[in-house]
Amino acid sequence: MIGPFSEDLPLRIAGGLLVNFEIAISALAIGLASGGLLALLGRLQNPFVNAAIGSSISVLRATPVFIAMFFLAGVLRSYTSELEAYFANPKAMFVTLACLPYITSYAYDQISEAMVQWHRGAHRAAMLLIPNMARSFQILVSTSCFGAAIGVNEAMSVVLSEAELLGQSVWRFVLYALTVLLFFCLMQTVVASSRLLHRFVNARFSDVPRAC
Repeated sequence: MIGPFSEDLPLRIAGGLLVNFEIAISALAIGLASGGLLALLGRLQNPFVNAAIGSSISVLRATPVFIAMFFLAGVLRSYTSELEAYFANPKAMFVTLACLPYITSYAYDQISEAMVQWHRGAHRAAMLLIPNMARSFQILVSTSCFGAAIGVNEAMSVVLSEAELLGQSVWRFVLYALTVLLFFCLMQTVVASSRLLHRFVNARFSDVPRAC
């Protein structure tokens, strides 16, 4: 025991955080790729393609992550054992897929705007893509905590399990406060890193306004 907490709690939380970040990074990578592809296709100026993309993005924007996660978990639950042959953690994969509607539509919006700004010569405005996607990563990490509802052994699931052992003691609220502080520090690290990267990139580009 570490005071009132389980001795292995730090290791279990660290393992849970790895799951949170694995979900967020996977969703971000797939979302950037799919959103970027849609943004590139949108540049073709084909009315049929643009109509299809517009309709698809509207559907993606309207899809709540929580609903998508439970839908996928319900539909694919009977195939979990088969999916284990391809995925180490099928339930975490459900959460990753559930995040894709949000991150794909967001990446599409941000990349489309960045491409427009770059074409106009507003390179620094285009580079706002970096901090904007960092903010989306924050949301993905937070959203990955929904996985606790379907049995994903992520950080919040570990904290809730430990809280049950503490009962109604004051240490339960201390645990929650420490968890909030931990997530706050991690997210601020992400924000600070994205700001440093943004400044580094901005220093190497200058705006080149183009004549209309």
